[in-house]
Amino acid sequence: MPKIILLLLFSLCSAVNSKNYHVQTRGNDANDGLSFATGFLTIQKATNLAQAGDSILVYDGSYKGFDHFYKKSGTATLPIVYFAKGKSVIINQSCGRGGDGINIEGNDYIELIGFKVQFIPDITGGGEDGIRVVLANHVSVRNCEVDSCYRGIFTGYTDDFLAENNICKRSFGEHGIYVSNNSDRVVIRNNICFNNRRAAGIQLNPDLSSGGPGISGDVKIYNNICYGNRIGLNLQGIYYSVIYNNLIYNNGSGGGGNGVTFFLGDAATGCNDVKFYNNTIVVPSTSQWGILAIDSDSLQIYNNIIVSFSVKGSLYIDKSCTNYLSDYNVLNDKMTQDDGATYINFQQWQKLGFDIHSILVKDNNILFRDYSTLDFQLYDKSPARNSGSNQVSAVVKDDLLSILRPQGIAYDIGCYEFQEITGVHKVKNKEKINYILKLNSLEILSYKNNEIYSLYNLQGIKVREGFHMDVDVLSPGIYILSNGKNVDKIFIH
Repeated sequence: MPKIILLLLFSLCSAVNSKNYHVQTRGNDANDGLSFATGFLTIQKATNLAQAGDSILVYDGSYKGFDHFYKKSGTATLPIVYFAKGKSVIINQSCGRGGDGINIEGNDYIELIGFKVQFIPDITGGGEDGIRVVLANHVSVRNCEVDSCYRGIFTGYTDDFLAENNICKRSFGEHGIYVSNNSDRVVIRNNICFNNRRAAGIQLNPDLSSGGPGISGDVKIYNNICYGNRIGLNLQGIYYSVIYNNLIYNNGSGGGGNGVTFFLGDAATGCNDVKFYNNTIVVPSTSQWGILAIDSDSLQIYNNIIVSFSVKGSLYIDKSCTNYLSDYNVLNDKMTQDDGATYINFQQWQKLGFDIHSILVKDNNILFRDYSTLDFQLYDKSPARNSGSNQVSAVVKDDLLSILRPQGIAYDIGCYEFQEITGVHKVKNKEKINYILKLNSLEILSYKNNEIYSLYNLQGIKVREGFHMDVDVLSPGIYILSNGKNVDKIFIH
């Protein structure tokens, strides 16, 4: 029998033999766990039994964390899946190893979907994580919320790691999402990281001191929202990477922070060959720079809004950076190459060969639809409209809200693309959904008879319905608005 047929038969048999283990607050670990009625009481019981292809279904309630420590691994076609079946599956106790809420270590092909990890105390003083993934490849963490832990999501030695649609907030020790230790092919997308006030919303550092090579390659960071952190994105030693469509605002308000940093840190080198396209960075008055770059090579900074209310200005690009390329950005009239010892203006910056086609703005408010309500979509007369470069098109296909780029004659600058009246609108829409998002409500502006409009969170749970939706009590995040035929992705602050 041909080898390919044997492999297909083996995969089919493995899938047929896969099990769904159920965990619920009235369960019993003496049960078989194979139905809701005979579910386990603890997630750890299911963890101890799970093999490739198995799923662990956890129902609403509060649970002790679980420790997937050198158990069974999944495979590329048969991962082990931990799935929160409700909207309130809460981990509020340590798993028992190192004080972390959830620990995945020494195993590959694990998926974690929909858990809320809250208020895990740092009992040992060693820095406990809400979700910890170490020495584990091909692990994905999706649709999770981590609140008030020492760190939100932490990884180390994790190739092919995916963090998607997570909310990481109020870490009291370090970062919201923290990827460390030589992790390659990492994807961080559609996450919201906020109020991690002592550190970064998203941090990557390869840590040469823990072993070579001390760099992380092929990293993709896009469609994330970071605000209220000390630093928005803090990046060390990443190579051949792309960063685009991120909204990074009001970071460093406590002083000493930046929008984005590229630097050496504990990596083998600084960042190298990084494409930084179509991001929006707004720095508050008490912070430092929009971008700080030190010891880095071949940074390519195009189509970004990088504006600052700080006295320090938009950019600190140190003289240690080589082959720095930047153009088609929106900037303020203040830059430095020596940590603020001296400053140059926009015209002097251009004479150095940088940002030849970029736009100088003195009033940051003219860029956005309503800065006072933190609405960073473009004002209809914004100078960022149709002012970007199409050379980013191989990487940037749409914007933060999935609006196809470009809508007009050229790319817009920043993470949002202005929807032209004659433009191509949403990627997935046959027709545009017309709505207005106010401070406390979402209003549908035009609708047809018998249409029902629903608002869903990223776990697919309907949270509102109708033509006038109160949204003031909803958690900040990305939501999906649908009328059954067309969809819009919107951000609620």
